[in-house]
Amino acid sequence: MNEQHELNPHDRGAGNISEQLKELLHRREEVCLKLEALPRQLPGDYSEAIAALEEEFRSAPEVPPEYAEILDHRFNAALQAARAAAGEAEAYRAQVAAKIAEAATLRTELERLEAGVDLGVLPSELDALEKRWAECRAVAGAEALEDAAFQERFAVLREKVEKEAAAEAEKSAAALRLAEELGTLTAGEDMNLLHDRKAAIEAEYAALGTVPRAAAERYQDAHRKAGAKLALHYETLDLARWESYTHKLDLCAELEKLQCVPDAELPKAAKKLQELREKWKALGAVPKVKADEINPRYLNATRLLQHRVDEYFAQLRQTQKAAALRKQELCDKAAALADSTEWNATTEAFKALQAEWKTIPGAGAAEKKLFTAFRASADRFFAARNVYFTERNRRFDALAARKRELIAAAEALQDGAPDAVRRARELRSEFQSTAPAGRAEPELQRQFNAALDRFFSGRREAFAEKENRSRALIAELETIAAAFGAESESRIRAIRSELRELGCRNTFDAEKKAFEKCERALAAFRSRTLTDKLALLHAVGSAAAKLYDRIRNGEEVEDGAFEIEYLDRFPRLHNAVALMKSARSGDAKALEKLGRQVENARLEHERVIAELEKIVGISSSSQTASAPVDDAAALAAELAAAIAGNFASGSVKAVSSRPSDPKQLLSEYLAAGLLPEEEFAASIARFEAAYGKVR
Repeated sequence: MNEQHELNPHDRGAGNISEQLKELLHRREEVCLKLEALPRQLPGDYSEAIAALEEEFRSAPEVPPEYAEILDHRFNAALQAARAAAGEAEAYRAQVAAKIAEAATLRTELERLEAGVDLGVLPSELDALEKRWAECRAVAGAEALEDAAFQERFAVLREKVEKEAAAEAEKSAAALRLAEELGTLTAGEDMNLLHDRKAAIEAEYAALGTVPRAAAERYQDAHRKAGAKLALHYETLDLARWESYTHKLDLCAELEKLQCVPDAELPKAAKKLQELREKWKALGAVPKVKADEINPRYLNATRLLQHRVDEYFAQLRQTQKAAALRKQELCDKAAALADSTEWNATTEAFKALQAEWKTIPGAGAAEKKLFTAFRASADRFFAARNVYFTERNRRFDALAARKRELIAAAEALQDGAPDAVRRARELRSEFQSTAPAGRAEPELQRQFNAALDRFFSGRREAFAEKENRSRALIAELETIAAAFGAESESRIRAIRSELRELGCRNTFDAEKKAFEKCERALAAFRSRTLTDKLALLHAVGSAAAKLYDRIRNGEEVEDGAFEIEYLDRFPRLHNAVALMKSARSGDAKALEKLGRQVENARLEHERVIAELEKIVGISSSSQTASAPVDDAAALAAELAAAIAGNFASGSVKAVSSRPSDPKQLLSEYLAAGLLPEEEFAASIARFEAAYGKVR
């Protein structure tokens, strides 16, 4: 407290609080202490104590404001805490009262369960009751609930319920076991076992007494299905007996019908009799009222049919014995003919024996052996005959094939071909000296004569046509030589090919002179073309070289600079400009590839110029500072070109295959590729100086 405040103004100068003020403050502080201690007391109804203390505090003499504010704040905080504790105590007393009331209800519930334990109290009900009692006990306390008496009664009740539940479970298990056995027997096929066991299962179930509902329903369902299965079985048996009777009637009718078949069909009837006997055995019993009717009928029908079958087969064995003797005789005759080489007569004899064999009845068990022996003799003869005629036909086929080749050669004869007449005579001589080809000989002879007749008859007409066509082509060559153009070379090749095909001897000298003129015109035309292209390279190569220097120096290049006139006539320069365009866009790989192309072009330029200078006799001392490319440099350049992926371009030649023709070197120089501007200017000046000596 602030000791500067005093109750009496006359005491303010004393420096201490007066005894009277201390007493007042002490009274108010005691009220605050009592109020603060209330929440720590045992739970109870102390609302009146709160009201009394509040009245005591309010009625106390007033103190100076500076002390009153502090004490009021402390009193209000204690009052709020006491009221909150009073509310909690009230709620707790209400909860305890509710649990005590609920406990009374649970005792009533326990009494109900004790009274109804014989009616089937479930363990789950006891568990729920025990759980609720534990909750009440935890809140209200064991003494308030008389817990010991309740627990004792509850334990007795639980023991009774557990015993009853165990007994019910045992009954349920027994009932379910019987239901499962019934289900297994019902699912099986042994109806006699199901019939016998069903009665015993019913007695066992009756001995169980009252069975829980779920198990009882399972048993009743299995019992109902078993009864239905047995009823259906007996009904099916009865129907099966009548169905068996119907089938046996059909079998008897079929047996009686077989008794009327002719003797020739008795073997089939014997097999059918065996089949019908097997069917009869497979059929079940018939109704008792029909057994005396159907069985004697069946036995009589089978006995009569079997008697006919036995008589037939006894006579058949006699017939087969006689047939075996006759067929043995035929086998002996066939064996005597087997090695004969009189092909036609023996073939007819075997045909007669085979025809006679077919007229003899079967020999029964001996039939297979006899037929095998007879067939072996016939096969031996006909196999030898086939070998003979196969060899003869092969020889005839070979002769016919050779004659067809001669016919094809005769048909292919062309009047203008060299030695065609001599070849025709050779073909005729060879055809006549070749042996006849059997039945095909007349037709082959006719075809060969017709082919030679066509050749000789058209020979004179072909000569005239060939000469006229040859002279027309020679005139066209004269015209081409006088005015040689870009398309003339391909036309000259076509005319040369056609004249060779015509092969006209009368115009041979004229052809030779015309072709000589064309060759001179072609040489002059090529020389002009290469010279003009060298001049064009000067312009196009310079423009590409300048563009390359700008790209290499990192200068800004406009799109129009890449449009170089006649660039497409120089494939490598065209490719280099395309790479420059990609390099301008920042493609580092394009710039690297462009550098490799320039290096390859530098080597190619040097190689071509060095070879040309060698041809025209320019010494190495008069060449530029760059030395000629030796064999190792050429191989290195070839390897560089291969690494660059330019295998097919032919930019670098092997040393062993360097050309020695100046015009060929000019053509290679035109295709050499891109160089920087200064190198290109020096290279083309050097090449023109050397090539000028050639011209």
